[in-house]
This record gives sequence, C-alpha cells and structure tokens, in this order.
Amino acid sequence: MNKIEEKVLELALKQTPSAEVLYDEGESRSVSFENNKLKYVNTKSIRGIGLRVIKDGRIGFSSTTDLRKPEKLVANAIESAKFGQTAAFEFPSGNNFPKIAMFDQQVVDYPIHKCVEIGKEAIERALSVNSSYECSVSMGKGHGMRRLINSKGLDISIASSSFGIGIEILEVKGQSLLWVGEGESSKGLVTDLNKHVDKALKGLKLTQKELKLKTGAYPVVVTAKAMGNLLATFETGCNGKLVQKGASPLTNRLGEKIIDERVSIYDDATIDMADSSYPWDGEGTPSQRTPLFERGVLKNYLFDLQTAGIMKTKSTGNGSRGFSSQPSPGNSNVTVEPGNMSFEAMIKDVKYGVLVDQVLGGGQSNILAGEFSVNIDLGYLIENGEVAGRVKDCMIAGNAFGVFNNIVAIGDRAEWHGSTKVPPFYFRAMNIAGNAD
Repeated sequence: MNKIEEKVLELALKQTPSAEVLYDEGESRSVSFENNKLKYVNTKSIRGIGLRVIKDGRIGFSSTTDLRKPEKLVANAIESAKFGQTAAFEFPSGNNFPKIAMFDQQVVDYPIHKCVEIGKEAIERALSVNSSYECSVSMGKGHGMRRLINSKGLDISIASSSFGIGIEILEVKGQSLLWVGEGESSKGLVTDLNKHVDKALKGLKLTQKELKLKTGAYPVVVTAKAMGNLLATFETGCNGKLVQKGASPLTNRLGEKIIDERVSIYDDATIDMADSSYPWDGEGTPSQRTPLFERGVLKNYLFDLQTAGIMKTKSTGNGSRGFSSQPSPGNSNVTVEPGNMSFEAMIKDVKYGVLVDQVLGGGQSNILAGEFSVNIDLGYLIENGEVAGRVKDCMIAGNAFGVFNNIVAIGDRAEWHGSTKVPPFYFRAMNIAGNAD
C-alpha cells in the first residue's frame, strides 16, 4: 500500500501536472517546574501533510492532520488555486544536498524521568544559595521525520532531534521583582543545567546593590544573550519578501556599506546540530551559508522559490515552513563573526557605563526602521572597569543602524542563544532613560 504522501501526490497529478507534498511527523516530551515544584510532564505527537499545487499558473495550498481523506485535501488545494498567487517558479527536481548532522539517538533514548531529576537538582542548587528564590525549570526533547516529494521526481526525507534546557530564578525584594534566565538548546543532547544555574546565581549576586543612573548617553556593553533585539533589524531587513514589497530599509542597497566594517553577519543552515540547520529547506532547495553583511557591506537577501522568482533571482534555500503553511523566506541560524576583545577587557575599558544582560520584550521598537526602545530587564552599572551593582527601571533607546556604526569593539568569543551565535558588543554610546530624579 502506498504511503499517504504518495497517495496524495498521485491524486493531485490527476488534476494538475505540478504538485508538491510535505509530510511531517514528530513527538515531543517536556518537563516544567514552576515556583520550585514540578508542574507537568507533557507528551505531544503530531502528524500532518501539506499539498501545494500549481494549477493554471496559480498556486493552491491545503493541509490537514486528518490523513483519512486525501481526496478532500487535494480538492481543497485545487479549489484554492483559483484565488492563489501567480506562480513565479517551478518545483525543483533532484539536487545535491550538503550532509548535515541533525539527529542524535541519545535524545530519543533519554529517559524523561532524568529530566525531572535534573530539574529538582537545579532548583535545590539555587535554593541552597537563597531559600526565598522562586525557580522555573523547563526541559524538553523531541524527534521527528520530514519527507518532501513532488511532480519533478524529488523524493527526500530527513530525521531530526532537538533538546532544550533552561532555568529562570525569580527574586522578590519588597516591591522589586528580578528574574534571571539562562539555558541552551541543540539538536543534540544538552543536559548540563548546573552551569546555567551557576551563571544565573552569579548574575543575581551582582544585583544585590541597586544604583541610580541619570538619563544620558553612556558607553554600553551588551552581552551575547541580549544582542538578539539589536540584530533583529538586520535579520528582518534581509528578508526577501519585505524587500520585494519595498518594506525593508535595505531595499536596493546591495553592495552598500551599511554598518561598521568589523561586522560580518551570516545566515547558515549548514552547521551540524545547530537549532535551525537543515540540508534542504521546506521546498527542496539545498541549504547554504549566505553572507548577509561582510565587513559591513550588504551582500544578500534571503529568498524562497516564489519570492526569488518574482525578484528574478535564485532561492537561497530559506523557504521556511511547516506542513500547515506555505513557504516564505525565513532565517536559519544567524551567526556574527567574533572580534578581538575579550568580554572582561570590555568591562575594564569602561570608566562609567552600563552592562546590558537582559532586555524585556520588544518595547516600543520599530524593528524595520531600526528604532529600538526597550526596558533593561537585567543591567549593571560599570564604574572604573568594575561592575558596581544593578541599575533597574531604565531603558535603552536608539537606532540599530546608528549604534552599529558606533562600535568600540566586538567580543572575541561568540555564544549560541537559540539559533543565533553572537559575541558581546561594546558600543561607544547609547541613550539611556535613567532612574535618578
């Protein structure tokens, strides 16, 4: 008996010569602690199928988790093509794909009760320092399989795994709330939660002294953990769909020097075991390492097949999707080249400034324009090269294009935070709304 994805493709090809079927299945298990207690152990499974067709020159799409009615799925996709976008691409045929490690059997075999034990140990470790801390721990693992087949004879499949750990420690002092979060994730097994507990406890120790800061422009060191907010402008600006619509501030600026020449940013789906790596994207285009900025110069935008077709260029292998959605351009792993200054040397170099380690949400940011205005969730005052204490109720504001042209130094070691690998940055000046009268 044919597999369901083959059956769907066979039915679709009776009504149109161009069709593509994406099949996803997966299972995830997670453990969550809240307020120092185990809250739940959860298991979730999903199987689903998405069908994209090109019928009379237009794109149709349908998806379902009910695999008993393939005829209905096909009928819906064919019907939706009447109202679909005009197709600017053809489905790809077979290709050479890079070999990328994405699956770790240890993740699948790892007992969930061990996650519970690790969570309990981590909380005990934190409470041994301060029994009034409130800890939340999350640990999760997953594995799945994806298969993509189309009318051009493409038939590819891949297995993948994922594992994530994290701890948040909340300290309540009178009217003041402070939380510090640390963690990591990978496609491979990562179980050393203690190093993240220790890092969080170290951060909390530095916050015991609360200091005032007047509103003004100060030198700012931003840790790798907090850099995501500032990088978002460049990640979003390189999205081919926004460029196609003319909504990106980087439209028509390829080859231009945009930011400091020490900054090189890449989109790289080819890194073994990284969160957002893959050998082929959601359309069967081979993955690659795409320079976004090299030495400050804008080099590329990110495209899926349709957007690339409209823009008369090639897909960069960034067709991002699940079975229930059509592809659109999306980042894989974003990596920033390290510089030549250690984090410790950055701190030592600051006479009077601020260290930003966590920011709260997106604030009043206009990411596309590069404008940011965010609360410093965890920040420290630096005096004469030493961390003197915590500054709270402060905000940093500015323009990403401006601050990335106002860099003193870039850290010599990059760290993974989710699917971003970035070093700390030392900026000459940022506007800070202070907490002193």
